[in-house]
Amino acid sequence: MNMHAGPRGAHMAVAALLGAVLLLGGCAPAPDMRPVQAERSKPVQRFDSFQSAASNGRWIVAGAAGGVIVASADAGASWTRHVLPQPSSIVAMTACPDGSFAALDFYKKVWVADAEVAAWTPRPLPSPSDVLALSCDPANRLWVAGAHTTLMVSADRGANWQRQDLGEDAILTSVQFIDERHAVATGEFGTVLRSRDAGASWQKAAPMPGEFYPYATLFIDGQTGWASGLAGVILATTDGGNTWAPQDNPSGVPIYALLKLGDRVYGVGAGGRMVTQRGGQWQRFEPGAHAVSQPVAGAALDARSLFVAGAGGALAVIKLPEPLTLAASLPRQAD
Repeated sequence: MNMHAGPRGAHMAVAALLGAVLLLGGCAPAPDMRPVQAERSKPVQRFDSFQSAASNGRWIVAGAAGGVIVASADAGASWTRHVLPQPSSIVAMTACPDGSFAALDFYKKVWVADAEVAAWTPRPLPSPSDVLALSCDPANRLWVAGAHTTLMVSADRGANWQRQDLGEDAILTSVQFIDERHAVATGEFGTVLRSRDAGASWQKAAPMPGEFYPYATLFIDGQTGWASGLAGVILATTDGGNTWAPQDNPSGVPIYALLKLGDRVYGVGAGGRMVTQRGGQWQRFEPGAHAVSQPVAGAALDARSLFVAGAGGALAVIKLPEPLTLAASLPRQAD
């Protein structure tokens, strides 16, 4: 541009340049949004961060941050997507013996669905405490656990709740009914609570060592159980949670989910690594092509397959290559 042509000449040159830019822009084709729209229409999105999973034997469900629930009735070949009203974030899921489902919302709700996952109905929780754990007992009662050692139970699918605040400054991260009468809840600072009367009362047992924070706890009977937590630590008990001892974790990573399939126990950990219990020891298990890079949750589908869910929209059904015949994993003591 000749800046010595005077103001008029300079303005005319600028106007000509802008006109050329607009002309070129007008001739450019509109961007093709079809790939974006196709991605958004998928039932599972790449940004879904799945945090929980459950199965009733027919349906598989997985819950994510952002209030997303996906469901499959064909072993993960296809999925349907349901987005809950905001704010919502699904942190735990469970399937009851009658086949119905429940999903725990961090925003102090439980969402319930029937055995065919036709719709999800919200049920508010009567506690200001944060909630992290959910399970269903053999009588189809829902149990919720969370901060301040709070336990809540509902016998009518969340319409009404009874609350027990046990007064400890600890977050409960799991609650499991081993049978009709015996239950265990575990949590922050190695907290162990036990019930022998179907949850009517809970007694505090000796804590796990080292103020342990359990990501997952699994009992296979009234005496034998494991808890996995920070830094890849796995603790085992053979006396119903009175005492715990460390076990070697050959994966070297934290185990986020412990699952019982048939007579064997599996652990799903960071980086897609898995372990299994054999002869009283943990061994590496290679999930093969179905490995999930960042698994967080899992569910047993049957005695030969398990479901794993994680970050990045990762969902996978892992088929086990052999029948499950677990040797006695740990010596058991009388109750």
